[in-house]
Amino acid sequence: MIHLLKFLIGLLFLLYACKLDIEARIVPNRIWKYMLAILLPFLIVEFIFYKYTVENLVFAVLQLGMMAALAYVFYLVGAYGGADAKALIVISILFPIYPFYSIFPILNKGVGIFAFSTLTNSVIVAPAILLLVFIKNVTKEGIGNIKNNLLYYFVGYRVEIDSIPKFHNLLEFFDESGKFVRVKRSVEPNEELLRRLKEYGPRKGIKKVWVTPALPFIVFITFGYFLAFVVGDILYFLISLLIRSI
Repeated sequence: MIHLLKFLIGLLFLLYACKLDIEARIVPNRIWKYMLAILLPFLIVEFIFYKYTVENLVFAVLQLGMMAALAYVFYLVGAYGGADAKALIVISILFPIYPFYSIFPILNKGVGIFAFSTLTNSVIVAPAILLLVFIKNVTKEGIGNIKNNLLYYFVGYRVEIDSIPKFHNLLEFFDESGKFVRVKRSVEPNEELLRRLKEYGPRKGIKKVWVTPALPFIVFITFGYFLAFVVGDILYFLISLLIRSI
């Protein structure tokens, strides 16, 4: 029950962090401080109740050091932002021993480091989200234009040129000469690009353009966190299957 409560409370904090990051691209440090303050007593009770050994304590310290270093390196190379690194470090502090409850995790515990399984799952989640976006576009846009917009069906959706959502990049826009351009690598909109859309769009009968949301990585971490507790380490499972098949 301690593991389950820790997981659920941690999930609430991560979901709130997702909300803040999506709306304003800012996750205040107090979120992680509150998460630590509320869940540390659970961690202390867990260590006392389960009578963890010296080996468990050594493992807890080593996994924290590894995850802190890994999270910082990923931040330095620009793989994600500071909030994402802090989320992984806090998870490694609060879950030094891989959590379990009843039949969960269903598949495995990976290498036994919950924060690491959270990270690897977050990478696996990205293709799954692309598939969901594709299904949504097929439902909404139909399959008539799928040939000319196959990539867009996976990575974005169409919106009115007068209401480009915040923190969305353009896949279609008008260049400086007024030519309608479609790109594979999205472009961050600025005032000039938005002005051209509103100016040239009505003239050329274009009411909607394809955009792609710039999702913060904390969203993927949250999915990875959920999957790590309920399912286990998906990457570890896939690698195990591959090794067995060789």
